[in-house]
Amino acid sequence: MKFFDYNAVKVWFTLTDIYIQLASGETASLPIANFPLLALATSSQLNEVTIVNGYALQWEKLGEDLCVAGFFKKEQSGTATTQNANVKI
Repeated sequence: MKFFDYNAVKVWFTLTDIYIQLASGETASLPIANFPLLALATSSQLNEVTIVNGYALQWEKLGEDLCVAGFFKKEQSGTATTQNANVKI
């Protein structure tokens, strides 16, 4: 899949991970610890995330931007976890 082909529709957090769900239902996660600015953020700061055109995540107040593709390309990050999910949004 190409960079602009990703269509993230949902992002959520646990105490340790960031999860993304695509319109196709596929989900992926990465450890929050991989991103120092996010690792230091409060829960309410983490929840101030904007999905930009389906292919990027932006925390404007924290100055952090992440590419959705990076969550789904294991060979790039080495730590991504992906799975197919039938989750209703």
